[in-house]
Amino acid sequence: MKLSQELIAILAVGVTLTGLQITLFVSLRGEMSDLRGEMRGEMSVLRDEMRREMNVLREDVRHDIDALRIDIQDIREDVRQLRDQLLVPAGGAW
Repeated sequence: MKLSQELIAILAVGVTLTGLQITLFVSLRGEMSDLRGEMRGEMSVLRDEMRREMNVLREDVRHDIDALRIDIQDIREDVRQLRDQLLVPAGGAW
């Protein structure tokens, strides 16, 4: 009879440990789900920040390109004026 009581005690401990493992698994699964949700939220915030930053950089580049276009137009006009001055003799028409 003593052996069966020991066996019952061992089985009870095993059942308790199994119950604890299941509880831990369910708890960890819930925590992992919560962490996954938090990570998605943080990734969304980071993605939005990166988009804003990219938009600012894109606008800066557009501004720089527009400034270069204006400079190029000014240089072209200066070259045209210089060409016209060089092609016309100093005393006027031929």
